[in-house]
Amino acid sequence: MGEYGPASTLVHRVIDRAGTLTIEEAVDLYRAYGARILIQGAEAERNALTQARRAAAVAGLEIEYHEARHTAARAWRQALPGEQGPWLMVGRTIANAAGAFVVNGVLDNKQFDLLIGPWRQAFGLLTPVGPGVPSRDSALRLR
Repeated sequence: MGEYGPASTLVHRVIDRAGTLTIEEAVDLYRAYGARILIQGAEAERNALTQARRAAAVAGLEIEYHEARHTAARAWRQALPGEQGPWLMVGRTIANAAGAFVVNGVLDNKQFDLLIGPWRQAFGLLTPVGPGVPSRDSALRLR
């Protein structure tokens, strides 16, 4: 199944990408996260994170879920630019995306979209077409 469950490939892509973000991309991610919180509220994020943790427990992916979040945030911290900025929120957004992919198959669509939304808003979507198009697991474009 892989070290992060069925979505290991996507989690690795988020982690790899987090370690190479430019300042401009980090600002895009920050803005996307800020917009999400302004529109839906901090309580919605807390609820989504609670549901994601519960989904991970039910699916037997608790360790993978927490490890994906921590590894993604750590990749960003190691690549932090020297300039001051709102980097804690960027790390949180990256962790949310990585964790959401781990519980993708068992988390409610609304909660999944809330957690992955800022990442998608900042970096866009990959919309595969044709036969054998995978589920929402691959709807992520990494520049």
